[in-house]
Amino acid sequence: MFRQTIFSIIAACIAISASAKVPGQSAVNRFIGSQALAHASAGVCVMDLSTGEIVAGHNADKGLITASAMKVVTGAAALELLGKDYLYHTRVYAIGDIDAGGKLTGKIEVVGCGDPTLGSRYFKEHVAFVDTLIQCLQAAGITSIEGTVNLDRSAMTDNQPVSGYWMLEDIPESYGTGCHAINFADNQALVKFTRRWDGTYEAETKQKIPGLRLQCHLREQFKGDTINRPGVTSRLDYSSGLLQIDGIIARRRRGRENFASWYANPAPHLLLADSIESALNTNGIAYRHSTEGLSRHTGDTLLLLDYASPSLPEILKSMLFRSDNMFAEAILRTLPIDSGLPATTENGVRIVDKFWETQGLDIDQLSMKDGSGLARNGWATPQFLCDVLRLAYAHRDRLGIDYSQLLPRVGREGSVKRFMLRTPLRGEISLKSGSMGGVQCYAGYYPASNPRYAVAVMVNNFSEKRSSVISQTQLLLLDLLAR
Repeated sequence: MFRQTIFSIIAACIAISASAKVPGQSAVNRFIGSQALAHASAGVCVMDLSTGEIVAGHNADKGLITASAMKVVTGAAALELLGKDYLYHTRVYAIGDIDAGGKLTGKIEVVGCGDPTLGSRYFKEHVAFVDTLIQCLQAAGITSIEGTVNLDRSAMTDNQPVSGYWMLEDIPESYGTGCHAINFADNQALVKFTRRWDGTYEAETKQKIPGLRLQCHLREQFKGDTINRPGVTSRLDYSSGLLQIDGIIARRRRGRENFASWYANPAPHLLLADSIESALNTNGIAYRHSTEGLSRHTGDTLLLLDYASPSLPEILKSMLFRSDNMFAEAILRTLPIDSGLPATTENGVRIVDKFWETQGLDIDQLSMKDGSGLARNGWATPQFLCDVLRLAYAHRDRLGIDYSQLLPRVGREGSVKRFMLRTPLRGEISLKSGSMGGVQCYAGYYPASNPRYAVAVMVNNFSEKRSSVISQTQLLLLDLLAR
């Protein structure tokens, strides 16, 4: 009995000594053992950027749903494959005959390329596309147009603008809008809801949205109605453009009965065409829609405008800061376009997989279903996320851009603006967050400037409140890094 006890003590000391050699492992163990993670699946990886060594972790090789943390993988691959100088080019042509008086008989043709930023409210400093087109028409001496405004969407098939892995309830929402060859105004529509005298609501878009039809069956919760709980459901049919909004609205306080919400626009190309036609007439360029005789007036083809997007790093930074799903899907589909392949999600995923495999990563630790992470069956391991972050940072000189600077800093920016807000690590970690039902993930760099570590914390299937999981993650990062 005495010998057995001695051997047990020696074994325990060896185990403690081995664990002590791993910096921060005790903090990871406390995190995994916390009540907030009871019944949850969780993984942690802290990787030394210079060596690739995992210095602390738990289930680092376990596949977990990433949610929007998948954008780290998409963005890094795009930067590697397309380069920091990549620009989208949306070209506009005048095709037909232009007479001595400046009348164009023919068509204005906009050739889409999948640029997600066209008309985006998130790039206000970028010159407006429609205004620039009007200036180019005036510079070309075109004073009137008899013909059509055509939208060439052949660069990307529109028969599946959203991932087949997305849930139906996500598709109508502003965060679930589709990706097209011609994206415009973030592919979103602002819907205003106005309460009627009987407690029901009517809905209308703030501006005309061609191709979108609304059906609204919202009503306010009746006083004393304890059976029907407030909740709104929506459905969007891309083939017909029908957006159905149903449900019960909680009684508004202080008379605030009217409200507005953003929804997906299923036909952004029609909004662009309508915007161009309106701008023509507003700026004194008479426009008459006509298809008569267009086949006889093939005429010359004049390049009016070669409209360049913001740079790829600017687009990636906007995507990562705001966690924009449409931007991520557009970027993923750009990869096959650049390779001369059909611009499908599946081709984009194959290209990303192949690239990371050529970099020596184990792609069995990645299962991409889309570029944004909105697909609920897309997953990766914490180690894979850290490996991607490590390679992206290691290649900063060759790429000419530091990927760590494209992620938002905790407590200061983007989707992690409130995370670790009142802690010593505020602004000291750059992280991409990811969340959906039962999922809370983070992946990024520490320190935010000249980082030494890649960090990934992933929690799935938690039963406690999300706020408890977030609080425990903050404590973990403080234990690990604020030393």
